[in-house]
Amino acid sequence: MISNSRHRPLTDTVVVFWILALFAITALGAFPLFFYRLDLSKLTFSTPIPVVVGIGIEVTAYAPTLAALLIVVLVPGSGGIGRLMRPVVRWRIDSYWYLLALLGPSVLFLVGDVVRLGLGLALPPHWLVIPGAAAIAFLVGALIAGSFGEEVGWRGLGQPRLQARYGALWAAVAVGAVWSVWHLWPAVAPGGLNSTTWSDVVLTFVRLIATSIVFAWIYNGTQGSLLIVMLAHAGHNLAVRFVPVADSVQHGDPVVTSLYVVAAVAVVMATRSQWLRPPLRPEEAPSSARR
Repeated sequence: MISNSRHRPLTDTVVVFWILALFAITALGAFPLFFYRLDLSKLTFSTPIPVVVGIGIEVTAYAPTLAALLIVVLVPGSGGIGRLMRPVVRWRIDSYWYLLALLGPSVLFLVGDVVRLGLGLALPPHWLVIPGAAAIAFLVGALIAGSFGEEVGWRGLGQPRLQARYGALWAAVAVGAVWSVWHLWPAVAPGGLNSTTWSDVVLTFVRLIATSIVFAWIYNGTQGSLLIVMLAHAGHNLAVRFVPVADSVQHGDPVVTSLYVVAAVAVVMATRSQWLRPPLRPEEAPSSARR
């Protein structure tokens, strides 16, 4: 029997155009930093900056979603905005997924503190903190940007299209790799290389690829609910603020990164039959399965 897979293109042009648009929009948003020679790592709420710089930073934060929206409008066969956004409102999901998404990252961070305690590593002054008013204002924006601003791209467009060709695992690894490269854009901003080490780069790739696998599991386990994945992304950002690590790190903490790797391995092993090959298309499925 001749497989229909030979008629399937090796690459998905929609994903390719989305990645190109992603980095083009990110570069456009970051350009004012270069124009005004502002060190992104030194900017605070009290730093006076031109309006165009603030807008540019917001554009970079929303680049994955902006690129996805742009591509589904412009590229034929991409499904359109309705298909892209429908999973965002898929909310009829078992309640334990909501709990896992919102509280799971905080539990993981607390386990990280227990690991540090057992290994004799430095611990934060407080295991739980309540951010101040200014930090909460920043957090709200970060939650929206991290959830809606990114996940419509990562798990809304990239994951489902790639896993239809390569299976969920390799799709998650690919999305995680793109996510990591994009996440490191501040390193090439003015002053960024001075505050970024090779360990930062490695930790970013390991953590985000592992997180991408966990989020892909959540996405598929909830039958494609992008809402739950967005809540999981927000849950991580909440954990960063409420369960701080001992040292302030820009790109990742080794203990938390290791725990995300453990979580990724656990979900792959627990559901391994779902990960290693693409789902069958209707014309490829056995006749008994189509009845």
